[in-house]
Amino acid sequence: MAAIVIKNLSQVLAGLSAFEKQIEQAGQLALTQAALGLERQAKLNANTGTHPRGQGHTPGTGPGPNKVTGTLQRSISTEVRYGFGSYVATVGPSVEYARAVELGSPRWKSGVRYPFLSTAVGYMVKSGTLNRIFTLNFARLMKGSK
Repeated sequence: MAAIVIKNLSQVLAGLSAFEKQIEQAGQLALTQAALGLERQAKLNANTGTHPRGQGHTPGTGPGPNKVTGTLQRSISTEVRYGFGSYVATVGPSVEYARAVELGSPRWKSGVRYPFLSTAVGYMVKSGTLNRIFTLNFARLMKGSK
């Protein structure tokens, strides 16, 4: 039978505790960067063209909504909360009509919608941006802990 003896247990535990704090910091920073990146992309997607108030979507300007006053774009914000073992980032608009723009409205032509948030999420995932953000933050942590 083999035995493992740790003679400096207090130092090992202190080292693990310090590393745990670094992991927390890397996770928080990565989540914040990812959320702010998503906000930025959603704001870009919420401005695929312009038209005067009262006119419809300008054809050929892309799948996202056209900007009339900029209210939708300005309303997109990020809130990041950290708690005991919980990291939550909320990115989204605050204007009431944003849901109708994103998902469509029964008052609009059948099936017409102008997604800006879901396409931002899709872009962040498909482009590898989210993966890079988290990978780089944890890679920096690992390099700094040697």
